[in-house]
Amino acid sequence: MKRNKFSVLAMTIVCALLSASCSSGKEPNSKAADSGVKSAEQQPVTLTFYTRTVLDDFDQYVNRFVKKKFPHVTLKVIENKQGTRIEELVAAGEIPDIIWEGLTNIGTLVDLKVPVDLTPLAQKNGFKFDKYDPKMVDTIKSYAPKGEIYYLPYNVLAFALHYNKDIFDKFGIPYPKDQMTWSEAVEVGKKLNRSDNGQTYVGLRPPLDINRMQSQLSLAYVDPATEKAVVHTDKWKKLFETFKSTYGTPGQPVVKSFFEARDEFLNKRTVAMLPDILLLQNSEMQKLENEGFKWDFVTYPSFEDKPGIGPGVFSDGFVIPNGSKNQDIAFQIAAYLSTDPEVQLEASKNGRLTATNDKKLLEQAFANNPAAKGKNVKSVVSQKYPEPYATSSYHAAARTIVNGRLLDYVNGKSDVNTLLQQAEEQVNKKVGEMKAAK
Repeated sequence: MKRNKFSVLAMTIVCALLSASCSSGKEPNSKAADSGVKSAEQQPVTLTFYTRTVLDDFDQYVNRFVKKKFPHVTLKVIENKQGTRIEELVAAGEIPDIIWEGLTNIGTLVDLKVPVDLTPLAQKNGFKFDKYDPKMVDTIKSYAPKGEIYYLPYNVLAFALHYNKDIFDKFGIPYPKDQMTWSEAVEVGKKLNRSDNGQTYVGLRPPLDINRMQSQLSLAYVDPATEKAVVHTDKWKKLFETFKSTYGTPGQPVVKSFFEARDEFLNKRTVAMLPDILLLQNSEMQKLENEGFKWDFVTYPSFEDKPGIGPGVFSDGFVIPNGSKNQDIAFQIAAYLSTDPEVQLEASKNGRLTATNDKKLLEQAFANNPAAKGKNVKSVVSQKYPEPYATSSYHAAARTIVNGRLLDYVNGKSDVNTLLQQAEEQVNKKVGEMKAAK
């Protein structure tokens, strides 16, 4: 009996040890799950979302999707205003986690060494950049000194040649067509430079900014290798002359700003054709239609030697800054928002057109905008991007200078060669000043 009792006791101890051993790999995790403890990636976290470029509806386009996909993440919005300029945040060491920015504005962030190269984060998270148009990716790389990828695009802007049907109908002129060249658009415009009952009508106005044509022709302002201006060339001369030809109205009033043309087209309704960012994206066209405005659009005019090529990539999207303590989750959020089919479909329907190469999403472009009904959306959103051009940290300053000389040319202050020479000299001077300031 004593031997049996000892055997039973021994077996009980062994079983207890085995039980403890068998459960040691499971029980802690089971208890952790029951207590709601999350992995490091799932810990509740607050990320700062800096809107350097205006985001008209943060909840609609960003926050509600983030809450659904990343319920442990809270986004705190910081607006770009006095006291929270990016320069001030960087100086104070208050680095945001995600920056909402326009691609064409990214140069100033690069100068401040704010963006982190997203390539390692993409590799770590198994993200492929082939979700976007190759020229989109190449354009993003062109804003970096060594071809880094500093940006993920959320949406792109479409461009179009808008026209006022009433003006065309009034003078019995056929409506413009898709795939017109600038020369063809100018010829149509000449037929509509008229006066009627004391009202002067203008057939065609130029783009609202030099960067539309400049990006179409893939023209750099400054050579990044030499840091010298490259604006006194035949191609720049071609741009200046084409731009001026779109006015075609002798004795016109002094042009103070190219942006005046949008008001002339939308409100004064004295301009027959306006090449611009597709107005469905930034104007209340349904309201104007309700007031009796009859309009439509065709593809943006192209240059003869670049048929079917529209302006370069204009986009809103995400930058992950150096110094952020939450780069992994910030990248995951940016990648999700910029490529997820559900997110991008809803954005495209509302007019923030997908930057991905999923053509099916573009078939739903502006579906939620009643002013798009019956319009020529399909042709416009399918226009091709030009080849990227070399950018530099002097791009923005040089653009301002050259735009000023273009305004002088339109107003007849001097000839094109003289003004391009002046632009070249002024850009080189400005580059020297900026280099000295560094």
